[in-house]
Amino acid sequence: MIAGLTLLMTATEATTVLFLAREESGLFRWWDAATPPSPARSARLSIITQTEASLSGFILTTTPSVPPIANRNLTLAEQCPPHHTDVMVAFDREAAQAAMQECVAPLLMVQVSRQQATPLLDVPPDRRASAIYLEAHPLLNLQLARVLLPHARTVGVWVPTPAPPWLASLREEARRLQITLEEMVVSDDLEAVRALRPRLAHLDAVLLPPDSTLINEWSLKPLLLMTIRQGVPVLGGLTGAYVEAGVLAAVVADEARLPEQMQFFITELAHERVPMPAYPTAVRVVVNTTVAQTLGLSADVIARAQALFSR
Repeated sequence: MIAGLTLLMTATEATTVLFLAREESGLFRWWDAATPPSPARSARLSIITQTEASLSGFILTTTPSVPPIANRNLTLAEQCPPHHTDVMVAFDREAAQAAMQECVAPLLMVQVSRQQATPLLDVPPDRRASAIYLEAHPLLNLQLARVLLPHARTVGVWVPTPAPPWLASLREEARRLQITLEEMVVSDDLEAVRALRPRLAHLDAVLLPPDSTLINEWSLKPLLLMTIRQGVPVLGGLTGAYVEAGVLAAVVADEARLPEQMQFFITELAHERVPMPAYPTAVRVVVNTTVAQTLGLSADVIARAQALFSR
């Protein structure tokens, strides 16, 4: 039993999972709290990588009679030998990168954006690794725009070069929703800021792409200032932190329900199968109520959007 979820193993199978994080996210702490030290769970570990970075971690096993082997003084390479570790779970890019470089056990990356995960997953077929991306699928934010802003006809979106994999499905969804996508093709955050100003007058909304090269701490503030002054709603973002910063709303991963999807990936990797990297299946809507009130959105519209995407 892991975090209240039973791994899909036979009674005779023993699976040992090593959880790793450079920065302890809420999801990592949730797993940590949900699995207190026991015969099936090691104590908290402090693990050193080859670059002398410090990772936090712990080990779980599906067979309590086979106690997890853990030594707080081991390096990551020593802590993850294949005969001791069946699957590793990395909760951020730094932990995932270290695991890919120093270990050979199958790896699941979580809370790593598609942009970050793609180069890490460019490995030989015999290196089993997969990911559940940090962000929800971008087309869900276009659907959210239709619900919150039913009269919106033209939605701007920044597009990096080369064209990202999510763009084709976003275009298809825009056609289905009868929304015109105003694609602003840019190569960095400075170009993103410059590209928006001359287009604002004819945009009904703006969609943030899941690309930290374009949308980041430096570029988000001037972009939000421009749109707020013009009364143009901004939607999207990798996480709810973007909404806290001033984005109207976003569909984001529902971390409370993410462990169920993680369990499936862990089980597949433990059985020497590699599931395709995927967006979170459980999502929710977060709304900046101050911005919503400024734009005149009703509580009923917000409630309808939240109910639609709580799946």
